[in-house]
Amino acid sequence: MHVPAHLLADGILVTASIAMLVSVVLALRYGGWRSLTEEPGRMHLVAGGAVACLLLWLLNIHLVDGLVLHFLGITTLTLVVGWSFTILGASLVMIALYVLQGLDWAAYPLSVMLCVVLPASSTWLLGKSLHRPALRHPFVYTLGAGFAGGGLVILLLAIVSVLLFWVSGLTSYLDNAKEFWPLLFLIMFSEGFINGMCVSALAVFYPDWLKTFDDTFYLDDRRP
Repeated sequence: MHVPAHLLADGILVTASIAMLVSVVLALRYGGWRSLTEEPGRMHLVAGGAVACLLLWLLNIHLVDGLVLHFLGITTLTLVVGWSFTILGASLVMIALYVLQGLDWAAYPLSVMLCVVLPASSTWLLGKSLHRPALRHPFVYTLGAGFAGGGLVILLLAIVSVLLFWVSGLTSYLDNAKEFWPLLFLIMFSEGFINGMCVSALAVFYPDWLKTFDDTFYLDDRRP
């Protein structure tokens, strides 16, 4: 999601810039760089997944004047390459999105926080919460982290966006949110379906590609 910078207070833009910088530093610090050198194929997953997200972002709609909405795909990318490389890869390709779309660069940090850091963090936490003995079933992973995870990311993003509109005094955006709120469920379903199908296909055919999918944990019949 992209909101024009001139509609937002300087404090919000500065806070978003600091938060984005902290997120990038943490991603650089805790990224599993050794895995990229030991398995060069994972570099292709990071780059290819980030570019796939960019293509998905280009399929956007202008719901109201100045407000750009698009699907995310960050749920799948996070489950494949992890939190750190999702932050780094998606933040880089978002630069290409801003160049291609001619968007206001002052809003770039906020877009990264809303479209990359927020969904990546929530997806990573959800995946961790599902990794427990009582839930050790592959359908729990695909349905919970993939389908439900994609939908919950959109719901969380919608809540944060409404709070942002309210704090910024964007009454026209709030009015439009009240008018178009039924579309939220359609977007949630679509995002959940896209990510769920991708995650399910990868879990079946290429489980090694999913950083958060432990096939021994989910598929081994032996119980602890």
